[in-house]
Amino acid sequence: MKLNTVAHWLAVGAWATTSVLGASSALADEVFPARAVTLIVPFGPGSGTDIVARILAKGMSDQLKVPVIVDNKVGANGAIGAQATAKAKADGYTLVIGSATTHAVNFGFFPGKLGYEPEQFQGVAGLSFSPVSLYVEANSPWKKLSDLVADAKRNPGKFSCGSGNAVTQVACEVFRQEAGIQATNVPYKSNPQSLTDVVGNQVSYAFSDGGAARAFVDGKRLRPLAVAAAARNPTMPDAATFREQGMPNFEFTAWVAVFAPAGVPAPVLERLNAAARKATESPEMVQNVAQSGGTAMRFASAAETQAFYKAEVSRWAQYVKTSGVKPEQ
Repeated sequence: MKLNTVAHWLAVGAWATTSVLGASSALADEVFPARAVTLIVPFGPGSGTDIVARILAKGMSDQLKVPVIVDNKVGANGAIGAQATAKAKADGYTLVIGSATTHAVNFGFFPGKLGYEPEQFQGVAGLSFSPVSLYVEANSPWKKLSDLVADAKRNPGKFSCGSGNAVTQVACEVFRQEAGIQATNVPYKSNPQSLTDVVGNQVSYAFSDGGAARAFVDGKRLRPLAVAAAARNPTMPDAATFREQGMPNFEFTAWVAVFAPAGVPAPVLERLNAAARKATESPEMVQNVAQSGGTAMRFASAAETQAFYKAEVSRWAQYVKTSGVKPEQ
């Protein structure tokens, strides 16, 4: 009787052990994704970043076969949304749309003060590049960059440069230094606001990405004077680059990419990268990138995205340091 009882409990114990190990194995082998993915947008609904995020979310949802939910976490120039992602569990279920401002320039502007650091993020996939250009009022007398520079030198202290984010703020200051002119850097809350004041002759010129400037250019209220990229922007083929106009090292590019908290398992990262890259091929995304005057990033992997990210953090840290520009100066 006692032997039967012992045998019984040994059998029960063996079954329980097997069940626990089986459950653990099932959890470990759980196919990603098993539930909805959250895509944090650090800017408000209706913003350019938000529009891109919603197109991306739809495309990724189609690929992953689970909902991809857009969550707008607004504030502190994108820092609130980025911080929420940095602190999230590294399981692939929380992503963020990052930009040159949130994931490069801000590190130079606010070292150690953002509540997150560059190493807390892993690049998932690149989305698009958008070269920054210098815009002037459509009827201004300056037909080329040298016209503006010469006029500014004849009238020291009377010129101003509008900027709507960290990228364009640094561009204003670096241009002032390289051109050897005196111009006041006037920061705005967004590029459309600075461009509106160029139209109204409240500021002399402004730097902006093509997406924010498109409506102004199409309405013949603004004119691009120079493109801060290695090659001309296909959407504005008549606008020469800074390089073509005698400033070979002046390049400023806005960009958008998808990030996850650092530490996401490699298979999950690969799955997210494949879904995001496929989503960028959708007609909606292709049209959005074209309308914004940008070009699609063609990174083949999350590793390439991460390498680009690290290089951008380093490059912008140097830009901020050498320019001496301060946020909201």
